[in-house]
Amino acid sequence: MKKIFPLIFTPIIAAFFPYLATLFFDTPQLHGFFSADIFFLLLLFLLPYGKILYKMPFVVATCIWAVVSDSVDAYTTMGVYVLMIFVTTAIPRVHKFILPVYSLFALVFLIADAGNFFYSTFVLTLPDVWGLAKFYWWGIILFFAIPLFVISLQILFARRLLWGKERFEISHLIVFCIIASTVAINAGVNKLQKRQPIMDFAVQKWFWQLCTPGIIGQNPYLQEDIKTAFTFWRKGKNVVSDLSKPTVMILVESYGVNKSVAYTDSLLSPFANSNVSFLGLYPRDAGHTQGAEWEDLEVPGGRLQGTPLPQKFKDNGFQTWYLHGYDGGFYERDANYAKFGFDSLLFRKEFRSRGLSECHYGFLGICDSSIIGYIDSLLTNSVPKFIYWTTLDAHPPYELADGVEESSVCKSMRFDDVDCVYFTLQQNTMKRLAKLVARHPDYRFIIRGDHRPMGSLEQSGFVQSFYFRWVPLVILN
Repeated sequence: MKKIFPLIFTPIIAAFFPYLATLFFDTPQLHGFFSADIFFLLLLFLLPYGKILYKMPFVVATCIWAVVSDSVDAYTTMGVYVLMIFVTTAIPRVHKFILPVYSLFALVFLIADAGNFFYSTFVLTLPDVWGLAKFYWWGIILFFAIPLFVISLQILFARRLLWGKERFEISHLIVFCIIASTVAINAGVNKLQKRQPIMDFAVQKWFWQLCTPGIIGQNPYLQEDIKTAFTFWRKGKNVVSDLSKPTVMILVESYGVNKSVAYTDSLLSPFANSNVSFLGLYPRDAGHTQGAEWEDLEVPGGRLQGTPLPQKFKDNGFQTWYLHGYDGGFYERDANYAKFGFDSLLFRKEFRSRGLSECHYGFLGICDSSIIGYIDSLLTNSVPKFIYWTTLDAHPPYELADGVEESSVCKSMRFDDVDCVYFTLQQNTMKRLAKLVARHPDYRFIIRGDHRPMGSLEQSGFVQSFYFRWVPLVILN
């Protein structure tokens, strides 16, 4: 039993952190709590050294699986598994050889797991995550600390099997039977229920994600009550088709669609008396703020392909402005967004020099209320403009939002503290926007969210109470 324990527990450790992360963030892509990749790696190392012919049944079985699956990701995964079989065959069963090879494969599997999580949850690739991590000094430490910690835990338990005093070997037939039976049991359990897979094949999912870009799209699992209560913007239809009308486009931070119809209806209620062209739900492709900006500005992936929306307005004789109350260096907006056709880029530094006030809610930056006042002053000028503004007030975490006078809706809908702070911040911005819209009927206003709220420090249930990939869309005037 002592020998079996690390064989079972090590794959659980390997899958534990990404499994918890997918639960916390309500990721659409399910995650097993037992790493198939690490389990196979351990079993291959427990085989006797050499004897390549005895390993051929494993190679044949892997190739048959790939041919039956007949997909690019299956063939690529087959290549990784076959490489793993041959490498583990050639490595002598001593510490100095097994340790670096095991660590390298464990790192690859962990990177695959991270790639799956960030893409399916936030539509972030690993280079995107690295770009975010570099913005904070602690981000880089975190980027290295977590993989090091997880792999160290795996090594701690795996060493007893692989190169410790209690190391043991298993015959090729027994290992083949173990792998075949566990895969069959896992397939049977998955056939009986789709809610929770047992084994997680991180490498295969990673290659599936890489080989089929855009596969994680809009969440199709809207409940019937929300479908009945709201209209939907057709996916693929341009939000801006008339480039002759001066326009203010507003990307509202963490403006999501709550699974409660009453909650979402209350978020949209400040526009009830406005001149509404469309009020409903919008299917987002992006899952993070800059991705939503790129989507709105018609620059897929931040790369110039065709003419960006700001440039189209500029070519029609409009002044073009980009406004954001945080640092321009974040996401490198200050270095890149002029390329999209913006005449003016204003960030916290520029707004601060103009005397606009700062708020410390989720992020320390220029208050939404101050920027709305600034936009009001811009629109009083007779020169027609296209303005794109990304708000800031409702950025998580909401536990840090001090000095917010709670909305009366909090009591009537029995919100807890996190919901109340979030709702109040969004409602305050929407009410001010409704007044701004009424003051400038000659401007079209397009208001929509970037993603559902994320990152509450206290409640994972709060994040899960919002639909994945759906945001409100309001078009006024």
